[in-house]
Amino acid sequence: MKPKVDFHIKADKAKADMAKELSGLTNRELYELGCQIAIEQNRNVLDTEILELHDAMDKVNELTKSIRLRLKDKEVPTRPSDFAEDGDDELRRNHLPLDLFKEIVLYYMDDYDITDLQELGNKNKEIFRFVLMNLSHHEMSINDVNELYKEINSE
Repeated sequence: MKPKVDFHIKADKAKADMAKELSGLTNRELYELGCQIAIEQNRNVLDTEILELHDAMDKVNELTKSIRLRLKDKEVPTRPSDFAEDGDDELRRNHLPLDLFKEIVLYYMDDYDITDLQELGNKNKEIFRFVLMNLSHHEMSINDVNELYKEINSE
């Protein structure tokens, strides 16, 4: 025979009524919330932080894949405007993590000669602007890109 599940807990009636009134939760929802709080309070803090780290890494990996696909389709972020009020976010949305930036630059090198400044006016200006913003952000030079390209192609 299946045991009866009872979420009606004998508790201070006044406290339970006040909790229901303030939260709008049912007895069951209050019980489940209390259980969740007890679990979280008694869980090792390190366990929680590790789980949060894994969730964040999963999100980063998911976003990185999406960004990589869009960048390889030659889609770039909107360039910062000259009259931006929130300047940090305006610039930050154009800055890639270094490893992803290197991968994308090498991918672009196959289609564009991004190290030839004469090409700036002839090809896709938005891509060049995006690459230059990231070069500046990572304190890299065109020569660094050339060396990286040579290194990858020599392997």
